[in-house]
Amino acid sequence: MSGINPISFPEDHTVSNQGNSTFPYTSIDAEPTTQANINTNRMKQLESMLKEVQGRAEIVEKEAYDKAYLAGEKAGMVLGRKRGEQILESLQETLQEAESSLESIQQSFAEAAMDVAKHIAKTIVGDLVKTDMSALFTIAQQAAAQLPDSSGLRIAVSSDDYCSFKRLLEDEDSMIALSQDNTIESGTCRIISSQQDILIDPIAAVDNHLNTLRTELLTPTPPHTDAPHA
Repeated sequence: MSGINPISFPEDHTVSNQGNSTFPYTSIDAEPTTQANINTNRMKQLESMLKEVQGRAEIVEKEAYDKAYLAGEKAGMVLGRKRGEQILESLQETLQEAESSLESIQQSFAEAAMDVAKHIAKTIVGDLVKTDMSALFTIAQQAAAQLPDSSGLRIAVSSDDYCSFKRLLEDEDSMIALSQDNTIESGTCRIISSQQDILIDPIAAVDNHLNTLRTELLTPTPPHTDAPHA
């Protein structure tokens, strides 16, 4: 009995290597590594999705900007065209007003020129008649010669011009009778026959003639229009 040896069991290598076995055992050290890989993959997927969303957002933003730019450009062109039309209309109105003003100025200048011409003409004729009574006498003779009936012909003058006319009639050896008339102004005379009584007033004649010219010269001429071709 003293020679009893204790029971010994052979070393089980299979059991001792359970920590390194894959199946049916799970390694405790391998679990954290696998979870980290899963998290990494998810982060990569999220980053990829974020980049894709950002790319789409940039595309949408660019398209929206382009559309807004085109819309604004179109609106600006419409507004610019409308503004240009308004400016053109304003320029046309200004041009018409300028033309009207120019016509008015031209008309005023023409009337002023006629007034000056009338004043000068009347002054010249008046001075001529007063300084040289023979001019008035010549006009009176021309008027008398045009009368159809010269019977009882006489010339009536103012008292201021009587002596001058008497001397002229004597120089011409004329048979025309001469009389004084205090109602007649100096520088004028009257040719009186049995049928007619004509007032000779050179200044008034010039005035009437220039008034006729004024009407003809200052009346606007209608624009000439060509006749349509057949």
